[in-house]
Amino acid sequence: MGNEMTELTQSLYDQAVYSLMTVQEAVDFLERESKLRTLAEKLNSFAKGRDLQEVLTAGLLEHHPEMKKDSVQRRVRGWLSPRGPRSIKKQDAIEVCFILGLSVEEADSLVAMISEEGLHWRNPDEVVYIFALRHQMDYSAARRLHAELKEYLEQAEDPREIPEDSFTPVIRSEISALQTEEALKDYLRTAGRRLGRCHNNAYSLFMEMMDILEHPREDNIYFDEKRLTIRDILKEYFYSSHVLYAKQLAKQARKESLPANERFMLTRIQEVVSENWPDETTLSKMKKRTEDVTRKTLILLFLATDPGLGWEDDDYEPDTEEMFQDLYSRLNDMLVLCGFSPLDPRSPFDWIILYSICVPDMAQTDIRLRTIFRKMFGEAEKKA
Repeated sequence: MGNEMTELTQSLYDQAVYSLMTVQEAVDFLERESKLRTLAEKLNSFAKGRDLQEVLTAGLLEHHPEMKKDSVQRRVRGWLSPRGPRSIKKQDAIEVCFILGLSVEEADSLVAMISEEGLHWRNPDEVVYIFALRHQMDYSAARRLHAELKEYLEQAEDPREIPEDSFTPVIRSEISALQTEEALKDYLRTAGRRLGRCHNNAYSLFMEMMDILEHPREDNIYFDEKRLTIRDILKEYFYSSHVLYAKQLAKQARKESLPANERFMLTRIQEVVSENWPDETTLSKMKKRTEDVTRKTLILLFLATDPGLGWEDDDYEPDTEEMFQDLYSRLNDMLVLCGFSPLDPRSPFDWIILYSICVPDMAQTDIRLRTIFRKMFGEAEKKA
């Protein structure tokens, strides 16, 4: 893994895993040293020596002739500014892949870097663009094809009972074999029940892990006399009393227009860490499949329910490094299986996860996570 990291990413990884920082030092380090990867950095990774300002401007003007050149130039400058956004909408990222002439594999990497999830082979809308990328169509032709197939794309749904033949590896193999637009049309016409906009693997794992917490069994290491509600799970394993409370307090302060000295304001790092943090409503919607399972939710549930792997030799005592590497690999494998990007030390939330799992056992991971979120968002409690 280390060979795939840039020097800065490797340094942040080493700080999380090997520095022996206290929790307070870790929080201070994040606020002081964390270098958020900008959108410009992500795009430049695929520039291949080209002038991105020129290439992206020309591409967007070609795709959107109704837009004014000055407006497009400002948009691209915003993307490439060091103070610009960290991400853009997934569909915009896909369009950029066409402008840069990326292969499907390169497009998958860029989209994952921007949105934390790669190209979704089950999503009927994205299937069309994946097909277009594979056959080196331009973006305008891809949009035309998407419009022509709209009636078939709208047939897709995400049932709670998942057909065995609707998981991504099967779908991906079938779509990769399609050679013509007519073949794609026929496929979408017949495969609607197997396609959907939510991630099947993520949903299956989400429901399994939620079941472990909501309906504990005596033969499970998580057995408890009481069943946990969604609210209990949020408090115990999503640290909502710290993270969500701080977000709520900051939102309330903005709404009431309190003077700066009287309000609780999230720092940039706190905003990034707490971004899209699930609450009762979102977890309930995920269970009903009216909202897709998020990467952050999967990571926190994985750590809440993971029993660890048994070691074949009962006399062998693995050290902390071996335990960490085992958990680190399995967590990344789970994310990739579900279509998400692996842990990134440049992401403050992922850095916290790395820092927290480099401990001898999972109980200490929970203690670290609970403590670091209390330290990071604890000022909210003082404002209460």
